[in-house]
Amino acid sequence: MTFDIQKRHHYWFQKISQIPRASYNEKEISDFICNFAKQHDLQYKQDAVWNVCVFKPASKAYENASPLILQAHMDMVPAIRPGSKHDFAKDPIELIEKDGWLYAKDTTLGADDGIGVAMMLAILEDDHLPHPPLECIFTVQEEVGLGGAMHLQKEDIQADRLISLDSMNHDVADLCCAGGCYGQAIAKLHMIENHAPTYVLHIAGLQGGHSGTDIHKERGNANSVIVRIMEEAIQKDIDIHIVNMTCTSRSNAIPPEAEITFASNCETQQLYKQIQQSFAAIQNELVSSDPNITYTCQQVTQAHKASDTQSSQDFIHFLYICPSGFQHASMSIPGLTVTSLNLGTIETKDDTITMQWLIRSMFASAVQDISRKIEVCAKAYHIDYQANTFFPGWEYAEVSPIRDKFAKALEKHGNTLKTEAAHGGLEVGVFASLHPGLDITTVGAVCENYHTFDERLQISSFDYGFEILKDIIAQCCED
Repeated sequence: MTFDIQKRHHYWFQKISQIPRASYNEKEISDFICNFAKQHDLQYKQDAVWNVCVFKPASKAYENASPLILQAHMDMVPAIRPGSKHDFAKDPIELIEKDGWLYAKDTTLGADDGIGVAMMLAILEDDHLPHPPLECIFTVQEEVGLGGAMHLQKEDIQADRLISLDSMNHDVADLCCAGGCYGQAIAKLHMIENHAPTYVLHIAGLQGGHSGTDIHKERGNANSVIVRIMEEAIQKDIDIHIVNMTCTSRSNAIPPEAEITFASNCETQQLYKQIQQSFAAIQNELVSSDPNITYTCQQVTQAHKASDTQSSQDFIHFLYICPSGFQHASMSIPGLTVTSLNLGTIETKDDTITMQWLIRSMFASAVQDISRKIEVCAKAYHIDYQANTFFPGWEYAEVSPIRDKFAKALEKHGNTLKTEAAHGGLEVGVFASLHPGLDITTVGAVCENYHTFDERLQISSFDYGFEILKDIIAQCCED
């Protein structure tokens, strides 16, 4: 199976791949969809955060059919292979086809959720497909807290049924999803004049992955690895004076690499020996999940300023004792993660280090509990912490006519619908909260390693998922 832009969903995926669309940089892709609607004489509306809704009247003879919402998000996670010079603010995605899969050169592919956007554009321009009235919702900021969906109002969700195209499978329907919130901590360092040698410790080679769907695999978090190495050095009476710490991974991606710059008066070989001992133990613990973990520690140009002993230790102790990663599994649904959190982005500016977590759970109370634990840890070490607005989950519905249509479409192709309870946060949770009783299913295509620079899309599945979508839409003309 080859990637063929003569196929309209392939064509639109190729077109949108030329438009930079990392989260918070969606205006160009939003305007592109508005221009598409104008060119096809379709009504549309664009809101203040760049969400776009495009409306298509029912095909002839189906004007009285119940309306249907199609939904996908325009933004993507901007992960870059180390060493790449790709600039997500302006560079297009360079597509590579290999052995039936579509990749990007040294970056995330954007199949999450470019496949949904491409399918919707192909559906909107198709004048031969039987369909009920369609409302196509293209959202922004999905990858950074469902910001676009959270901006929608109740009046934006008029139909009683919805197909979300934010799915990484063509024969699996999600049944529910976790809610959650983002937590942010800000540590103020007391910077003093530095006369000690300065070092950079860099952790890399971890698998990373999606902080929802991969968190139960308990892969290493580069931030946690660095903090543990620093904590163990402190416990050996090695003085640590932080200059800065950096992790560029978003909070919905498990960080595969991170680094810390610090000063120390410890004898260099003793310092290196202690770091090597800590790393060796961690490497042994992660041998199954992260066999390629690596580290480098090297002396660099002496920093003019570094934090004093107390504020350095407060910062390290705080992150060391904070809850992290997989927390609880469901006792009723095998394989379902109930509660987790992921420490992603860490930024240093002058004397301030900002940290961000994504906390997820099927229960709002559990999200609040984890957030309070971080807050208690923060207070103990004189660090400011604040949790952002909670985003809702999607509860399981035993009866779902739209899911039944998905199953019927698969049966026509000799396949059986599989179902999955998802731990990741989905925009459908927001839609369900805006429109109680909304009938929802998810449809997509096989995409692997999303949120990483190894992301790949199975081309045959992209085609298959598109055919299944068209079949479901046609069935929706019947009621």
